[in-house]
Amino acid sequence: MRIPASIAFQAAALLGAAAICALVSNGLAHPARHLAWTAAPPPAAVPVPTQLQEATQPALPAPKSGLTATPRPGPQTASQPIPTPPRPAQPIREISSKEAKEAFRGGVPFLDARRSAEYELGHIQGAWSLPIWESALEERLIEFEAKTNRPPEGALVLYCSGGSCEDSHLLASRLFQMGYRNLLIYREGYPDWIAQKLPITKGAS
Repeated sequence: MRIPASIAFQAAALLGAAAICALVSNGLAHPARHLAWTAAPPPAAVPVPTQLQEATQPALPAPKSGLTATPRPGPQTASQPIPTPPRPAQPIREISSKEAKEAFRGGVPFLDARRSAEYELGHIQGAWSLPIWESALEERLIEFEAKTNRPPEGALVLYCSGGSCEDSHLLASRLFQMGYRNLLIYREGYPDWIAQKLPITKGAS
């Protein structure tokens, strides 16, 4: 249905009058009561307090004062070779006839491992009678230690009848148990000593 022109004109006039009244009323009102006629801008970002920022950020470790950076090691120089100490002498070893004579001249004690009867028939001059197969051995060992006070590293020459005789080796084992560590076995023994016409003694002493 078509609206008459007169009615449309009256409606427009009423709207215009209402708008004028609203403008006048808004202008006379308190500033706080003014109405906004345009779209309001978006709210500004609210700044985060400093304390909250610090609380939300991970704490970094404080630098340690008074410390200096450890310098990188430089290229290593070739180490000087450590001199190898000489190998210690064997605690028990066999010696030659020549070495036995040198030991005799040097005053090294000689120990006779043969039986007492053989010793009395003849022995190297100054030799001690320590018969490995006789019960008197322990008593004579005590006497030998008391009278000579020989240090453990001091040389001792041991002998018996030579050849296949093992009495000097058995005596060396006994002395090794007592702590002696420089036991020289004159392997060729008493027969070789006589053959070279070296000093001997007869009797029990």
